[in-house]
Amino acid sequence: MSGWWTDVGPSFAVQNLTTGLLQYSTCNSNNTPLYPLDPPNVFLTKYSPKNGTSLAATGWFDKTTTWASVFYQNNNDDLVNAIYTCDWTKGVYNHVSSAVISDRAGTPVVNPQTGLSVALLGEQEGYRVFFNDKNREMHFLKFTQQDSWSYGGPASTNSNRTGLAIHSQFSGVRNVSVVTPRDISNMETVRLNIDGTWHVSTFPTPLKGFNVTNLSNATSFPYDTSAKPSMTLEAWSGNPKALGLAVDAALTRYIFYVGTDSMVHSVAAFVTGSTESGWRPQPDQTADIWPKADEANGDFAIASDFGTSSIRLYYASGGVIHEANYLAGNWGSASKLNAFNTSAAQGGSGGSGSGLSTGAKAGVGVGVSLGVILLAGAAAGIWMLRKKRAADEEKALAAAAPVVEVASTHGDGTASHHGSLAGVARTGSGGSRPWDTDVKDKPATPTPRELESPNLASELPEHIDRTELPSDRNVTELP
Repeated sequence: MSGWWTDVGPSFAVQNLTTGLLQYSTCNSNNTPLYPLDPPNVFLTKYSPKNGTSLAATGWFDKTTTWASVFYQNNNDDLVNAIYTCDWTKGVYNHVSSAVISDRAGTPVVNPQTGLSVALLGEQEGYRVFFNDKNREMHFLKFTQQDSWSYGGPASTNSNRTGLAIHSQFSGVRNVSVVTPRDISNMETVRLNIDGTWHVSTFPTPLKGFNVTNLSNATSFPYDTSAKPSMTLEAWSGNPKALGLAVDAALTRYIFYVGTDSMVHSVAAFVTGSTESGWRPQPDQTADIWPKADEANGDFAIASDFGTSSIRLYYASGGVIHEANYLAGNWGSASKLNAFNTSAAQGGSGGSGSGLSTGAKAGVGVGVSLGVILLAGAAAGIWMLRKKRAADEEKALAAAAPVVEVASTHGDGTASHHGSLAGVARTGSGGSRPWDTDVKDKPATPTPRELESPNLASELPEHIDRTELPSDRNVTELP
């Protein structure tokens, strides 16, 4: 799962492990995401995601609509970036472009089970995408307006890690933090230094020495065994499926995980003046605030907003996606996400309830790993029928309307989509593709299907368009 926050509010995405499709919350949701299940919202993909891929996403609001930038691993174990823009009237994302990004010069071989995380730094600085290589070291790819995608280098050359989950957070100028598991007792944090290097540290047991960076060799990561750990990580296995990192307006850094007891746990590092404290365990919350997850060490998504000190956690409990809500120092009661069930609504037997309908449990939920009951055969049959019907409709539309307006690209690299989205972010090549265009008579709810295409980096263009990213970012520097 992956979560992100725009000016409109939080969003999240998750892979359905039965279909392999990437599902997402409605893109015009405000404050609390809506998560349709019957049918689900599905990201159309040029490069099919591998089943079990790590997922990372970010997005922004361009004063007209929302955009999503999604990262995943395809069946060739390449890292793919797909860009989407929201059809605001329908609440669904339209595919804009896709590109394999792990084929850049110098990029090491990506680990088949790599973790993934993305930090959006702003209009000029672009993205940093963190991943693991085959030796379990952590690296990053970067996108900037000037240089497009390139290999950024290692973020941590430590290969001694028991888990590959990664999460990152950006909160201002050069304020990028990353967290990953280290072993059955410790986590590793990586933080960008002012000189451009990455400072590597561990807790509760610290590393030996105070100047361990991404330039250190593999022999530079022993623990300081003379230091007594200040705490223990409760119910920590060293190999969770997900980690979550958030920073609030007081510059407090929070890390979240689902433990071996299937409960949410958190640690935090607080700032006093210009000094940050060590990491401290945070109080466990009651079941109405942090419901028990369906899976020990399980997957979850986090979305946070630095300016309002808001944090949202999304995970499955009792077969239903719940949202845990933190605002300005207080946790509220968790709630089940609303899901529009179109079949139930048409039949008069219910509307947008918070539980899963029988149809939703039959294969359009979030997948086996998130505890939703899946009747795979029925779901697959329905999905294939919709896919065939959609293909027939597209052929008919193509025959009836051979000329279709598509997005154009100006000489300065900015995109204009029907004249209304000039200057909005996009990556990948320009040009006309069937999935780039919103056909006039397209059904209100797009059919959940994938675009069939081989996962070959050689099919991508050699150059991609410049991307304009949001410029309204926080600039507060952490200590």
